[in-house]
Amino acid sequence: MKNRKLYLCILFCFYFPALFAANLVGSKTDSLEISDTKWLYLKFNSDIKYADMGTEDIRIEKSVIPSILRIKSEIPYFESTSITIITMDGIVHTFKLNYGTNLPFIAFQVSDVRSEIPFYEIELSHKQTSHLIFDKKVVEVSAGVDTIIAEQAEGIDNVIKCKSVASGFEFFDETSLTIVTEDGNLYPFIVTYNESPNVVNYNISNESQVEAIFSDYSLREPEMKNLAKKILKEGTQLRNLGVMENKMVFGLRSIFVHNDVMMFFLDVQNNSQVDYEIDFIKSYVINKRTSKKQAFQTDEKIPIYIYSESESERIAAKGCYSVVFFFKRFTIPNKHNLFFELFEKNGGRHIKFTVPNKVLLNAKHLYSKP
Repeated sequence: MKNRKLYLCILFCFYFPALFAANLVGSKTDSLEISDTKWLYLKFNSDIKYADMGTEDIRIEKSVIPSILRIKSEIPYFESTSITIITMDGIVHTFKLNYGTNLPFIAFQVSDVRSEIPFYEIELSHKQTSHLIFDKKVVEVSAGVDTIIAEQAEGIDNVIKCKSVASGFEFFDETSLTIVTEDGNLYPFIVTYNESPNVVNYNISNESQVEAIFSDYSLREPEMKNLAKKILKEGTQLRNLGVMENKMVFGLRSIFVHNDVMMFFLDVQNNSQVDYEIDFIKSYVINKRTSKKQAFQTDEKIPIYIYSESESERIAAKGCYSVVFFFKRFTIPNKHNLFFELFEKNGGRHIKFTVPNKVLLNAKHLYSKP
């Protein structure tokens, strides 16, 4: 009996710990170098559940992308330590951290085999602003030192403007700048200082030309161009809304709305024997005060995009010109008028017409049936 108890005790001591260990996904220790002037980014195959380091001298932050984190030293040098990261797929990742000054890479893809993410090299100056242009919306920007300013260009989601706020290598010799886009891609940059860099704008994509992604609008330029073509194809939806002067007809043919954008189809007909060259078309809202002593208040509406199939703004005698104006969606209050005004270049045939508010409110969705 005693021998049986001894056997069960030995079985419990050796078998069950081994069984528990078998349920853990093994964690091999890998080595990483980090710096106090560069962020080191790690991208995992699964979202990060837990992360902890062995010292307060190390700074660790999760990215807005849950499978990415960044690590940096808080001091110019620290004793070797470790960091443990557990991802949602159950894998335990353990890294030995050492301090380094010239990091060979500043971003890694962590899977069964760690792989380096290649970095770009750029030069920044305190005299010029550089721009990094991506094909996706940027969701995170981080610079390795405070003497680098990097932020999204105003109102544009895929363009980062950056510069040095100090001159020369007195403040930084080499640092990092890392960009994360909405699709989870990492773009690491090694940054050095150059008072007069040869390149100030960088296209970080596989496309020769990248369209700007505007923060304030749901449509990009290629989408607006396609919608404009569709509007022109739809033809006239509104009649008797315009003006006829000096043998010129200037009118509104349709109004459409799509998400947060309004589209106005304008048409100009030259019924005279004299060519008409368009200088510009102005749109504005006037608050017409009831008191004669008060001046009109003008609120100019600036289009976000203009499309015309004509390459020339010269309207030949007996010819016509069609254009689609895109605006951020708006309405006008009572006692206000929306105007479109056409100006002739080197001429005096300036004509304008009013669009009532009720017409704006009846704008059709582009994909609804007329």
